[in-house]
Amino acid sequence: MKSKKLVAALAAVLTVLALAGCSLSREVASLDPYSPSDGVQIDLPEIKARNVLFISGGNGKAVLIGSFINATQNQVTAQIETMDADGKLVVTEMVIEAAGKYDLGYNGTDGKELTLTEIPGSMHPIYLRVTGDPSRMLVPILDGTLEEYRPFIN
Repeated sequence: MKSKKLVAALAAVLTVLALAGCSLSREVASLDPYSPSDGVQIDLPEIKARNVLFISGGNGKAVLIGSFINATQNQVTAQIETMDADGKLVVTEMVIEAAGKYDLGYNGTDGKELTLTEIPGSMHPIYLRVTGDPSRMLVPILDGTLEEYRPFIN
C-alpha cells in the first residue's frame, strides 16, 4: 500500500516538474525577436520595412505590399528591386519624408503589381536599397484566405 502511495506521489511530482519545464522553456523562447505580422521585416540604418508580403490568387499575378518607415531626420529615396516571371527587373522607387512612412498597398495606397512564377505558400526575393548594396528579403506569397488580403487579388 505504501509503495502505491509513493508511486502516485512520485508521478504527481514528475508531472508538476514536466509542466513547469514546458512553461519555463516557452517563456525563454518568447524573448526571441520576431515579426508579429504575416509579412517580413528588415531594419536598415535609414529605413525600416514592415509587413512586406505578396498577395496572389495563384494565377501568376501578385501584388507587393508593405510599409517603409524613415528612421532619419532627412528625406530618403529608396528602391525595391525584384524580378518578375519573365526575368525582367522591376524597380519601385519610394521617397520617404523625414521621420515619415511610405505605404505600399496600405492605408488606401496601391500595391506594386507584377507577375510571379511562385505560388501562394512560396517565398520570392526582393532587394531593398537606400545606398550601396541592396539588402535581400525573402518575402512570403499569401493568398486571399485572410479577408484583409482579398481586395488585392485580381
